[in-house]
Amino acid sequence: MAAAQGRLGGGRPARLTAEAFRRDGFGPAAAFGALVAEHDGAAIGYAAYCGAYDIDDATRGVCLVALHVRAEFRRRGVGRALLCGLAARERSNGARWMVWAVLRRNRAARRFYHSLARELGGVRLCAAFGGRFAALADAAGAAPDPVSAVRRPD
Repeated sequence: MAAAQGRLGGGRPARLTAEAFRRDGFGPAAAFGALVAEHDGAAIGYAAYCGAYDIDDATRGVCLVALHVRAEFRRRGVGRALLCGLAARERSNGARWMVWAVLRRNRAARRFYHSLARELGGVRLCAAFGGRFAALADAAGAAPDPVSAVRRPD
């Protein structure tokens, strides 16, 4: 399903493998969580998410990182059920809001999400991938004066 999700809206197939899913989605250092919708014991959709935090409001939230429903089950409430289930689960863990990104060119997804939430016009999504992310990480030791250290507090 992850490969199909990546192709929707003109994107590339996801590189998520079963091995990466197990490694990064489970255990004490899990990078993400997932909810799965089932029909007759078979997975028909999923919502992948990770925790988020709003410093200004001092509130917990959840970031939806992927939502996918198999084509034959779309327009039957599966995506809505996954989002509602995620919201309920995370609210019980203290979350008060949910955010996600959607490709501007993915009109079907934007229509679906518009029925549940609103697009924020004043927000610009920024991302550093590949070489730009590597350049940021590589420059970590070159902190300018007056920075003496960048570290996680104890």
